[in-house]
Amino acid sequence: MVAAVVSPALLAVAGPPDATGTEPAAVASLVAAGAELYAWNCSVCHGPTGGGLAEAKLAFPEEERRCTRCHRPSNRIVQPLDQPFIDNDMFSIGEPPALHGIAGGRVTLAATADPAALFHYVRATMPRYDPGRLTDAEYRALTAFLLDMNGRIGDVPAVEGL
Repeated sequence: MVAAVVSPALLAVAGPPDATGTEPAAVASLVAAGAELYAWNCSVCHGPTGGGLAEAKLAFPEEERRCTRCHRPSNRIVQPLDQPFIDNDMFSIGEPPALHGIAGGRVTLAATADPAALFHYVRATMPRYDPGRLTDAEYRALTAFLLDMNGRIGDVPAVEGL
């Protein structure tokens, strides 16, 4: 398993409840759960630190970094894990983007989207091969982690209320 990176801001969370009444420990726990879920479900396409497909490919041996060998663009997009794969005809991975800051001159969704909109987008579209396969609680944790990854730790309490 690839370890996901948790921000220094999260590690420094301590003290009394914030203005929303959310305990800092609850925020830290939610983001930490999201980091683990990210490592298991997202890092294979988006990279261990959210750098995108180019970063994700580095986790594989050099001879296996051509994802189009198995994940051809013409393949189906959704491939639920309860259905058999056919040889090398795995789902199309598209172009998994970076998930933090400004990637390739473009601002990422996780850096700017309203927390509720980000939650609903991630829940409806990820993981690409089987969207919606996680629980709402797991999607909330992933959203919290994505917000933290983008320096938006203050927006995490909004995710808890979704």
